[in-house]
Amino acid sequence: MNTIQDKYFIALTDHLQKLLEFKSIEVAELAAAANLDRRQIYRLLNKENVPKLSTLIRISLAAGIEPKELFDFKFDFGTYMKDNKLLKIGKTK
Repeated sequence: MNTIQDKYFIALTDHLQKLLEFKSIEVAELAAAANLDRRQIYRLLNKENVPKLSTLIRISLAAGIEPKELFDFKFDFGTYMKDNKLLKIGKTK
C-alpha cells in the first residue's frame, strides 16, 4: 500500500469502526452474517489489508449499513489528488 491509499483506507476503516460501535455489532456476529472469516474482518479493522470493494459491500449490508453510508465521511480528496499528482478530466467548451 502506498501512503495515500493508507490515508484513505485508514479514514474508511475508522468510519466503519464508528458505525459498528454505534450499532453495537461484534466482529464474530458480523463475520457470520457476511459469510466471511472473522480474521478477515479483524485484519480490515486493524488496518492490515485493503479489502475488495465486494467485501466492503458484504460487510456493510450484513451490518445493516447502506453502502453509501459506509463511504460517506469527510476526506480531503484535493490533497489526495495533489499528493498523487492526479489530474481531473473535464470537458472543455
